[in-house]
Amino acid sequence: MNIRDRVFAVLESDSKEEFLLALGHRLGISARFIFSEESSDASQQARACNEMMIAIWLQAWSMKSSKGDGYPDSEFLPVLIEKADAGNARPHLRNAIESAFLSLGGEGNRGKD
Repeated sequence: MNIRDRVFAVLESDSKEEFLLALGHRLGISARFIFSEESSDASQQARACNEMMIAIWLQAWSMKSSKGDGYPDSEFLPVLIEKADAGNARPHLRNAIESAFLSLGGEGNRGKD
């Protein structure tokens, strides 16, 4: 199962909220790291991480709200990828996704770290 399939599967599972929280947390850690770098595109990457975190928190919040303001699950990962690509931050997204999977311990993942 590729990473896209795994994301779609977890978004349809009981682990969705835990996954979203872990994903947002890991992107926050990435943003902190980016700010400490002195690369030419650090600001752009940090901004992309921030935009992805906003989308993640919207998705998590929509689970608690009757308004349903989040994205359809099928559109959520493409939205994150678009935001990552806008800021040259796709490696940060990939690392955050993989780390979020590790934090779940289920859903066919390797376990908690």
